[in-house]
Amino acid sequence: MNKLIIISGDLAAGKSTLAKRLGDYLSFVVLNKDELKEIECDVFDYQTREDNKKLSLAAMSNMIHFFTRLAKVGTDLILEANFRSEEVCDIADIASEYNYNVISIILRGNQNVLYERFLSRMANRHKAHISIGLQNDYKKFVEYNEYLRNQDLVYEPHIIDVAGISEDRVFEKTVKILSEEKFI
Repeated sequence: MNKLIIISGDLAAGKSTLAKRLGDYLSFVVLNKDELKEIECDVFDYQTREDNKKLSLAAMSNMIHFFTRLAKVGTDLILEANFRSEEVCDIADIASEYNYNVISIILRGNQNVLYERFLSRMANRHKAHISIGLQNDYKKFVEYNEYLRNQDLVYEPHIIDVAGISEDRVFEKTVKILSEEKFI
């Protein structure tokens, strides 16, 4: 059976870092929405928040498209993004059609800690992620994370609280979950 790991969760919780490390560890292909968005932004750029949202939608559409193509040949995958319900429903349909065993990992943490992490990395972020309007508004940051937390992500999630633990510990907890679920 083919394997799919879906990694989602709060902003600045370490999703991309976990996905890349897990992909290397398991030799799985990793599709990361932010990387797809960065490629698009380098080609198309953007001028407004609405343009930036369109880049995000295009990146997610591309991720789902690439998942479909890779699923046809049985590639084990990790999909990482801030998923919305309808996107995971599309992914679930593809996973079902191509006989994927799916596990969902969600990273969550203390909003204050995550906001500080979010702000500290802004200087080094790709321009595709700068105009999201949260860097000067803690309340909007929390509201956005709450919006993400309230999405129906189809699969019963394994939630990892990243508050106060290292990237190494998050990785170890994820590997333990995958082992306990007989996924690896």
